[in-house]
Amino acid sequence: MTEDYNTVKMCAADERQEQTTKAVQVTVFLIVFLLGVIGNVLVIATFAQYRRLRLRCMTDVFLFYLGLSDLLLLLTLPLQTGEIIIGSWTFGDGLCKINRGMYAINTYGGLLLLACISIDRYLLVVWAKAAQALRPSMLLYSKLSALAVALTSVFLSLPELISASVDHLRCENIGSEGKTYLIKTWARVAKIMGFCVAFVAMLVCYSTIGYVLMQGRGKCWRRQRTLRLIAALVVLFLLFQLPYTVVLSLRLLMDTDSVTCDQWVKIHVAEDVTLSLAYVRCCLNPLLYALVGIRFRNDVMRLLHDAGCMCACLGHLTPAPDNGSSVTPSSPAPTVLMPDVYAPPRTSAAKEPSLSKKFIF
Repeated sequence: MTEDYNTVKMCAADERQEQTTKAVQVTVFLIVFLLGVIGNVLVIATFAQYRRLRLRCMTDVFLFYLGLSDLLLLLTLPLQTGEIIIGSWTFGDGLCKINRGMYAINTYGGLLLLACISIDRYLLVVWAKAAQALRPSMLLYSKLSALAVALTSVFLSLPELISASVDHLRCENIGSEGKTYLIKTWARVAKIMGFCVAFVAMLVCYSTIGYVLMQGRGKCWRRQRTLRLIAALVVLFLLFQLPYTVVLSLRLLMDTDSVTCDQWVKIHVAEDVTLSLAYVRCCLNPLLYALVGIRFRNDVMRLLHDAGCMCACLGHLTPAPDNGSSVTPSSPAPTVLMPDVYAPPRTSAAKEPSLSKKFIF
């Protein structure tokens, strides 16, 4: 089955529909770019300023690279927005390849890192003793995992990177008719698989964490807060990423030899709109995966204060002291009653009641 390019070129949305789609895309792109860049820069800057890039645990490593991946993905938005507003690609063939490559690599990287974060938290909560035993090598494993994510992302994006070029004033993946279809099919399948990997990892790991939390006796506001956070992570991921994946799946199943102009226009508009929604995840990630941590929020306030921000609210927040624990400023919100698997052992004189055990998320 090959794509009917003559039909595709003749099909086009009416002017009103096209203008509406452009307005939605440009508005979403601008908002996501501003909020996402601010959030992810704060994540990266906090690590750089107060951790000196000496990441202490797997969560630190994955959150740092997730922030970097999301930031690089968001940096592709200005050129995409310019193409939408102008109506054509005027930035040259080189920038076309760079922009397409950055988009593909960091899309796959972001999804795979979300899976890594889910597995990391699963190990910390469900296999706490094993995590304690592996403590000396956890950082090495996390860095190797991040390297594997990067290499996998580059491999998956190679067809798009190589074939990206300016054609008919558009930055697209081009080649012979059959080759172009295969490249686009590869890209859609890779994005769908990336979503499936991240979603399955989140569903299995977070549901298991939730089950462990539910086994705790009595009520605890931290436990309830954590369950709500887990639900928010999964729901928001589905809310912003699932629609785009569904549309990509429909594109794969569509019989392009018999598709009508009306059907093609609808699926094309749906792909543009859902792609815009998928970008929202990049500006929510810092909020959901990093900024919910109390110590991390304090470090952000400290960073803003050191930068000369004279916000009135800063005076009410005192940065938490760094006690050497791996529940770092980047560690997310608390989750489960369990000892800090990375914290240095306490002396017998400093034992605490069982109810004061720390939560980790």
